[in-house]
Amino acid sequence: MSSTGAPAWFHLFLDVPRERWEEAVGFWSAATGWAISPPRGEDGQFVTLVPQTGDSWLKMQALDDGEPRIHVDLDAADREEAVERSVSHGATPAWTYDGVPVMRSPGGMLFCHTVGEESQPRFARSEPERVLDQVCIDIPRSRWDQEVAFWAAVTGRTPEPAKTPEFVRLADPDPHGGLRILLQRLEDEDGEVGAHPDVAVANRASETCRHEALGADTVGVFEWWTVMRAPYGQIYCLTDRDPVTGRVA
Repeated sequence: MSSTGAPAWFHLFLDVPRERWEEAVGFWSAATGWAISPPRGEDGQFVTLVPQTGDSWLKMQALDDGEPRIHVDLDAADREEAVERSVSHGATPAWTYDGVPVMRSPGGMLFCHTVGEESQPRFARSEPERVLDQVCIDIPRSRWDQEVAFWAAVTGRTPEPAKTPEFVRLADPDPHGGLRILLQRLEDEDGEVGAHPDVAVANRASETCRHEALGADTVGVFEWWTVMRAPYGQIYCLTDRDPVTGRVA
């Protein structure tokens, strides 16, 4: 991207209550098949799940309190410009952690501005059976138009229709890029914007059984996705999408 304030890379963070930390890290490593990095941070509260090829983008953070949640980090070469860019589109500062600005979208979704340069190659989509490749941002109806416009502007990605009208995907300009972004319009009229991770799977039925064997529960089965609950409470979805292309099967 030409602007230094535009994100060069995205990271998905799974934020986990500390008392369920080891269980959660073990679950996601087994579910994705990705290795666990050495812990980082003053209390060992950060780890990265490292794919077999390419750059990593799935990370985990231990929380001292609160419920499981999701946030995203937006890497940019010029963090100051990136903050100005997001504020101009309606973001508000939440707090600062170790020099990292933590922000909220207009609807309350947490994200961070981090520093990172664009490089190649990034992430090779080479896992044909499954890959946790997408964050789905869950948006109440009253906030829909504002949040779609916000995330399109902040990410620099173009909104595109998805398979059904309650979804919009933000087009990834790089077919070998990392995190995909999907926006979902909820039935709820009001409330705070949240998010959940999506796993693209080649065989949803068999993958559901595999996740249940790892301790997850099935919450609901729909036309092209299954809602799951991880052992520590995080909601996520198994989706009928090609793990390489990300497209709905």
